[in-house]
Amino acid sequence: MIVARIAPNFEAWRDKARALLAEGYGPEEVQWATEEGQGLFDEAFLPSPPQGKPRQPKVPKRFLDEARMVACAREDDVWRLLYSLLCRLQDRTDLLLDSVDPEVRRFQLLYKAVKRDIHKMHAFVRFKLVEGSNPESYVAWHRPDHRILEEGTPFFARRFGDKPWSIFTPDGSAHWDGTRLGFGPGMAQADFKVTDVFDDAWTDYYKSIFNPARIMWSAMMKEMPERYWSSLPEAKAIRELIREAPERLQTFAKRQNEQAKPPADASVPELRKAAAECIACPIFSQATQVVFGEGPENARLMIVGEQPGDEEDKAGRPFIGPAGQVLEDAMAAVGIKREETYLTNAVKHFKWTPSNRPEKPRLHKTASGTEMHACKPWLEAEMRKVKPKVILALGRTAGLALLGRMVKITEERGKSYDDSPWAPLVVLSWHPSAILRAPTPEAQQQQFNELCQDLALVKARLASGLVDSQGRAL
Repeated sequence: MIVARIAPNFEAWRDKARALLAEGYGPEEVQWATEEGQGLFDEAFLPSPPQGKPRQPKVPKRFLDEARMVACAREDDVWRLLYSLLCRLQDRTDLLLDSVDPEVRRFQLLYKAVKRDIHKMHAFVRFKLVEGSNPESYVAWHRPDHRILEEGTPFFARRFGDKPWSIFTPDGSAHWDGTRLGFGPGMAQADFKVTDVFDDAWTDYYKSIFNPARIMWSAMMKEMPERYWSSLPEAKAIRELIREAPERLQTFAKRQNEQAKPPADASVPELRKAAAECIACPIFSQATQVVFGEGPENARLMIVGEQPGDEEDKAGRPFIGPAGQVLEDAMAAVGIKREETYLTNAVKHFKWTPSNRPEKPRLHKTASGTEMHACKPWLEAEMRKVKPKVILALGRTAGLALLGRMVKITEERGKSYDDSPWAPLVVLSWHPSAILRAPTPEAQQQQFNELCQDLALVKARLASGLVDSQGRAL
């Protein structure tokens, strides 16, 4: 019997296996061992190719692709298993289709386990900003079940390629400098002492979305096993939330149909001040501040969006982020002035979900029906005070708030409705954020042109002096 010592990675096994197969060694003649002290990144230890022209193994491409993943499995017999399958595939190329074969079955289970572990890595890595770094850099620590660092980290290079980052694990580390992905030694969690202010944001977000009516402990533990909790800032809140679940259920039941209560006959500044104290729905706990409407109280045109975005949440003003710029460009194209228009949103707080993207840590999330219901009185108070002649509703949430039903923007944009109690005329159009998300530049341009058409329609109807089929005067 021969002892085959290799570094614990697929390339080392493949080179050694190719040489052994060329020399005629069967699986029962080889004892596999990883060289003590040789790590994943010690390329100097990789075995030299055999002398002469070795017989090339004949294997399906599927085996090579899946074997690369299986080689990441933290299993003592993984190298023996791979070599045994390699040898058997020389005589039976369809072997991997035999799912009842014990070795094939074991191979398939390990493949799925490694793929699942990579998926968990992508979901549970939490980047932290390195304070004082220039350029701005991020680090994370993660404990995978298997040796997946090389297979799992290219995802982050593709997803977050514009910022330098490092991911540390007990086995090794991955480092991205903006152009190249490199690997180095690992780090114990006790030595990873980086924290940042966004740790609290993750915890606050998790608390805000936790639903005590849907506690499924076994399912949660399956999707987020406790072994990952130590590197997840939000996990520290889990047991507390479960303990408080009965009390929170009672609170939810009491507040299920709760709505905001704006002060009667208040001016827009008074409404804005009152809205800053609103806690009618859970979104307030996530948001930096309320984002109330702005514009003349006697504006003839009101534009209603869906909810504030990240930049609006930070500044406290509607339509000042990327979507707001698209809207302003469209308004300028048809000659509508922002300072003569009242701009607001159907929902007044920014609802978001955390992202692993360092450049955009908070991603927009659509408000639920309960949250829209809770916030609607603020929009109604604005409409009663401003009394616009025309309302342009941007997106489905705004359409629902104005027309009281679900709308299909793809079918209804550009249409005028004169049966709303809030204005003589309501027109539906694309929300600027939908334009930004359009799949192609051509689709973006088409939707932008359609938004301009709808704004031009609004302007023309305002200028005409009549806005509806009954001839109600502006």
